[in-house]
Amino acid sequence: MRRSNLLLLALSFLAVACQPETGRFTVEGQIAQADGKTMYLDHMGLDKVSVIDSVKLDEDGIFSFTASKSDDCFDFYRLRIDAQTINLVIDSTETVTVKASLPVMQVAYTVDGSEDNIRLKEVVMSQMSFLSDLKKVSEQYRGAEVNTRSARINELVDVFKSDLKNEFILKDPASPSSYYALFLSVGGQMLFTPQNDRADAKCYAAVATQMDMLYPDAVRTKHIHNVALKGMSKTKPAAPMSAEDLQKLESLIIESGIIEIELPDRQGISRKLSDEKGKVVLLDFTAYKTDYSGNYNMLLRELYNKYAEKGLSIYQVSFDADESYWANTAGNLPWICVYDESSLNSQILKSYNVSQLPTAFLIDRNGDLVDRPEKTDDLDGKIARLLEK
Repeated sequence: MRRSNLLLLALSFLAVACQPETGRFTVEGQIAQADGKTMYLDHMGLDKVSVIDSVKLDEDGIFSFTASKSDDCFDFYRLRIDAQTINLVIDSTETVTVKASLPVMQVAYTVDGSEDNIRLKEVVMSQMSFLSDLKKVSEQYRGAEVNTRSARINELVDVFKSDLKNEFILKDPASPSSYYALFLSVGGQMLFTPQNDRADAKCYAAVATQMDMLYPDAVRTKHIHNVALKGMSKTKPAAPMSAEDLQKLESLIIESGIIEIELPDRQGISRKLSDEKGKVVLLDFTAYKTDYSGNYNMLLRELYNKYAEKGLSIYQVSFDADESYWANTAGNLPWICVYDESSLNSQILKSYNVSQLPTAFLIDRNGDLVDRPEKTDDLDGKIARLLEK
């Protein structure tokens, strides 16, 4: 082989060898006042948080993590020490440098090497400012009427959502920070609810459109694409109920006068409310991704454990916007759990004249709807009396 060809081959090999490994990135930096503390690098997946790596920090607080991304789409990670976290986005093979001091690590950090992370920090800081204002209002209106307090809180939420829409989501829907903003939650409830709000659905659609073009095969793209489509479909302006629709509704009313419900459970099996005839039924309308749900379901579990063998059945309908959250929670409950994908736009809620969640009804052994308890404290006694009949 000629000497010049050998030289070209060697240079080509050297060029390939010096290229960074595809999909690998580095997060490095320094955290002051963290001597002896363990720092974790977590991957923030769609359905779970996974620990990628960890390191015990020395007095100088210098750290460096190197890891691989799963696909070409951006992905979210966080640095974590105790309860302090720093959110990061990785969009390519890159090195991101983070510096902070542990006592204020979450609110006073610097990030270099990535415009996406600088933009993401703006969203995070905006969120923290909103949460601080929310706390102040909650304390200020603690003794006020519920309606007054709720109205002020809703004002804050509306302003925060408007800022996110105008400054991030609609301004640059292709940015990872816009995607991140869509999935923010407060008190366990999503800020943006595409299946309930047409404007929110349009925000999801704007980001999904950009991701379809930039990352067509990514898992996150497929997920947000499906959420956007479902949201746009469910928030279409309601058409007047036709004579045919009224006839269908009337056909759902069974002999006892209650309106039939037939919805899928977690296994996809269709469950009819009327199939529980012969038992005392607690018909419960709820949503799991709410502040009240945990304590409320604990109360229902106590009632179920106490009365199930005596003939009590719980038929619980969830109207959560997040179906996967419902499925995970329902898997831990022993009674009938079904899901209405129409969420708060459900015809069932309208048919039963339900305007707030949770709402419960009691149905006797004959299948007659006999009570709509206003207080959870009344459930035990009322169920006991129905079981005695």
